[in-house]
Amino acid sequence: MKNKIDISVIILTYNESLHIKRCINSIKEFVREVIIVDSYSTDRTIDICKKLKVRIYKNKFVNQAIQMNWALKNINIKSKWIFRMDADEFIDKDSIINIGNIINSNKNISGVILERKVKFLNKMINYGLTSPHKTLRVWKKGKGIYPILDVDEQVKVNGKVLISDAVIIDHNLKSFKWWIGKHKNYSQREAISYLKIIKKKNVFLSKDAMYKKKKHNIYYKTPILVRPFLLFIYGYFFKLGFLTGWQGLLYNLFQILWYRLLVDIMIIQLSKKKL
Repeated sequence: MKNKIDISVIILTYNESLHIKRCINSIKEFVREVIIVDSYSTDRTIDICKKLKVRIYKNKFVNQAIQMNWALKNINIKSKWIFRMDADEFIDKDSIINIGNIINSNKNISGVILERKVKFLNKMINYGLTSPHKTLRVWKKGKGIYPILDVDEQVKVNGKVLISDAVIIDHNLKSFKWWIGKHKNYSQREAISYLKIIKKKNVFLSKDAMYKKKKHNIYYKTPILVRPFLLFIYGYFFKLGFLTGWQGLLYNLFQILWYRLLVDIMIIQLSKKKL
C-alpha cells in the first residue's frame, strides 16, 4: 500500500507468541507504524516482533490502563492518530480502510468507535451482550488518556467521536483452561475495582464513560447473586444469544452467568476485608 494511513498502532504484549504475528500482519501494510509495548515476555514474542520490524518497548506491567498511559507519555508516536489493539485481535483490509476514510474526511473529530466481535470456539458470536459491542479504539494524538481502572479500561477522548463500520475480531487461540484462569483473575480485579469505587465515591461513577454504562446504573443495583441469572436471561434470550448455536450457549453460560457469579462471590468475600 503506497499511501499508508497516518495511524500508529499500539499493541500491549506479554507472552503472545501464539497471536502477535497474526495481529501485526493484519494491520502493518496499511498504517504508518506498529508499536509493541511488552511486559518482559519470556516466550518468542519479542523475536517475532523483531522479525516483523516493528518498534519495540518494554515496561513493567501494572494494568492495561497504566501501561497505555506510559506508552502515550513516553513513546515518540509519529502519527496524528493512535489505534490500540490487543495481541489476540486482528482486523481486515476493508475495516482499516474504513477507518482511514473517516479520519481523512472528518478533520474535526477526535476519536473513532469500532465494532468488536469475539470468535469463541471457532464460532463468531454475532448476538448477545458482549459480542458484538462498540469500543473506542482510535483517537487523535494528544486527545486521549486512560482513566486508571483495574478492568474494562477504555480511552477517554476529548472531542467529537464518530461510529465507524469497521470491525475488529478477538480470537484467542489459547486453551479453554487458560480462558477460565484469565477470567478468574479478572473477576477478582473487577470486584476490587468495584469496591474501591463504591467506598471512595470517586469521579469514575460520574465522569468516566466506563462507569456511566448500564453495569453501574442498573446491573449493580439489582440483588447480588441474582443479577447474573437475570443478565444471562436478558443476553441469551432477549439479545438473541441463542442464535449462535451451542458455542453461543457456552459463551453466554461462561462469559455472562459464570463470570458474573464469580465477581459477586469475590465482592462478598472481599467486602469483609480492607482494600
